[in-house]
Amino acid sequence: MNRPPPPPPPSITAPGPDGAFLVHILIYNGAPFHDHWAYWTQSRQNSDSGVLVHAAGNVRVGFEFEIKRGYGWNDGETPPTKRVPLQWVNGEYISDSAMVTSGDEEVDRIPACPFEEAVHKVEVPVKSLRSVNSEATGVPTRIVQRDCQTWIVEAANQLVEEGIFNSEVASYLRAIQQ
Repeated sequence: MNRPPPPPPPSITAPGPDGAFLVHILIYNGAPFHDHWAYWTQSRQNSDSGVLVHAAGNVRVGFEFEIKRGYGWNDGETPPTKRVPLQWVNGEYISDSAMVTSGDEEVDRIPACPFEEAVHKVEVPVKSLRSVNSEATGVPTRIVQRDCQTWIVEAANQLVEEGIFNSEVASYLRAIQQ
């Protein structure tokens, strides 16, 4: 079955509004499984560095809310296969000081600004892949698998609800979800 081509990403103008931060979706190749998605907010001081926010883990073990401060998307062990700008976000929602680290990447789990607080409200996916050895109850149960992409889309909806993202961003992410 042929899928229709994905919609174009939201239109971004450069430069952005004064004091705004550009938020991207980073997409990492996950073949043969779904790709891994993460939000990345670009620093104003260094366009190759910023803050990565994602649900780290997998459906076999579950996920954790994780923030990587001082994250250089092109410095990682595996660079993303795509970096898609989503929207300029007003500076009142992003902490510029939380992006700046001692030069090294720092892992954090505590939100430092309204953007991070909003996405943190969305529960990260729990373990949802059953092994062959898991006990059968005799009663079939439907398992809804949530992964990092599901979390990103749900977080986008939360950001729209809080007036941080435009609804166009959430619609785009929902449309490209695998």
